[in-house]
Amino acid sequence: MTTSTTSNRAPRLDIASPGRTVRENIELATLAERAGWQGFWVAEATGGDAVATAAAVAARLETGRIGTAILPMQTRDPMLLAMAATSIGQVAPGGFVLGLGTSTPLIIEDWHATPWGSSPLGLTRECVGLVRRFLAGERVTTDSGRWRYRRAQLAARPSGTTPVYLAALNDRMLELAGEIADGVILNFVTVADVAHAKQRVAAGAARVGRDLAGFEFMVFFRATVADDYEEVRERYQRELFTYVMAPVYQRMFAREGYGDACQEIQALWRAGERQRALDGIPESLIRERTLIGSATEIQGRLQAYGDAGADSTITFPVAIPDRDYLLDTTRIIETLGST
Repeated sequence: MTTSTTSNRAPRLDIASPGRTVRENIELATLAERAGWQGFWVAEATGGDAVATAAAVAARLETGRIGTAILPMQTRDPMLLAMAATSIGQVAPGGFVLGLGTSTPLIIEDWHATPWGSSPLGLTRECVGLVRRFLAGERVTTDSGRWRYRRAQLAARPSGTTPVYLAALNDRMLELAGEIADGVILNFVTVADVAHAKQRVAAGAARVGRDLAGFEFMVFFRATVADDYEEVRERYQRELFTYVMAPVYQRMFAREGYGDACQEIQALWRAGERQRALDGIPESLIRERTLIGSATEIQGRLQAYGDAGADSTITFPVAIPDRDYLLDTTRIIETLGST
């Protein structure tokens, strides 16, 4: 079996949608492309519609690819996902990648009034299988599962191939990605986590006798070019807090010795000691999983991830809170694009 190999070069640099509006995303994405970034990715929770944003940006890029990181599988049925992939692929100059994930019960059930589903693994396998069938031009009828179709088919088959990537953290989802996906998207991971992910993906591929040639390992980063960590400490603490409270991330953090810290932070929050909970997030937990520092330091960090096997990055520029958002985001984009 052939797997993705380690590299002595820094990973490819793609940008995660930094704009607060569709217009800002168009402006910042085209700026990033001119600065040397190679693609644009958009997520979806309660902000801008990911499909509309991706299509608007795709129409303005000259060479970059477009991807979703991620679209929740529960909020769009597989046929609608295939329709979106086909439509965006028609205007994305560098192609379109359909990045899917199971999201969280809070987002799916509370914010989108949609059933979560009992088995994330089963849901993922079913969704990816159906999306691929639609993209292949099949007429689909199903007798079981979450989605029941009767002779459903896209009006026109896509002219090219749409890669499907999975957001994955735990071992079983990583192995499933090795079985059925074209790439994996890792979030808030260390260099050691990348090496671990590669092993689990390879195990999943081996189980079905699959060759992983061309499989892409992507890491989602938050990045700030800054000389003083204190300028962004609270901003990153607040972002990491959401993940510290999520069981799937707790298991990943515990793998590298932060299990007790996560439990203590949760206890403080539930006791109403909110500031102590935020301050309890270790600086090392943040800095090991983000890109904060000078352009040279960030380049070195990216090189380390590349050496561990990361092929590409999806990087979200985090502006320093007390500065003009657009100006500081532009500064980070231009600085990292030139490294």
